[in-house]
Amino acid sequence: MIRFDEPEGGKGPAFYISAREGELSDDPLALTIGRGSSGDYLTYWDEMEGDRDAKGVLWARCSHTLSRNGRPVGRHVGELHPDRQYSTMLHRYCGVGGCPARAPDKRYLHLVTENERVENGAVRTIHPPVCLDHAAGYAASNPQLRDGYTTLLVGASTLWGVIGTTYAAVDSHTVRPHPGGQPQLVPYGADELRWVLATRLVRDLTDVEEVDLYRVLRESPR
Repeated sequence: MIRFDEPEGGKGPAFYISAREGELSDDPLALTIGRGSSGDYLTYWDEMEGDRDAKGVLWARCSHTLSRNGRPVGRHVGELHPDRQYSTMLHRYCGVGGCPARAPDKRYLHLVTENERVENGAVRTIHPPVCLDHAAGYAASNPQLRDGYTTLLVGASTLWGVIGTTYAAVDSHTVRPHPGGQPQLVPYGADELRWVLATRLVRDLTDVEEVDLYRVLRESPR
């Protein structure tokens, strides 16, 4: 069973995708039941543009605590911010700095753990790439990597699905999490996505080359 580790609150540095103190999730009572030609589905009572991704999956809302120049500020709380995690994973931006992450050879640098490997040899991850400028500091300071990591240059990847909580109808308007209520991996295309509130975007890294991080940093032009 693949496991995705998340940071411990207040331990280690705060990265761009880290959730911060004061950033609040929307009230669960904002969730309700929508009705369409394909059946009922999870929605917000005031659903608006941007609440769903391009594949139609509903995403958790969360406020942002930002500086005047639009950067996240404050002590991190041991979770990933759903919106910032989604945007950096979708556009393949650096999860540390929120900046472009593509290396000079047009590939992307990922530091992955054994927990992220799946049966077919691919790597399934919720962690965005890291740019060359932030890679060394990320490797040295991220507690999730203290037991070891593999450095990959990634030429191709696909959006696999999401991690989210599946809800069920209580009555004609009210929903609650499925028994257990724990977030689960759900692939794109699954019928149950109609009832999922997503919090993490998941990528499969497929065209990969294992490399030495510090050799890449020495030899790559900046």
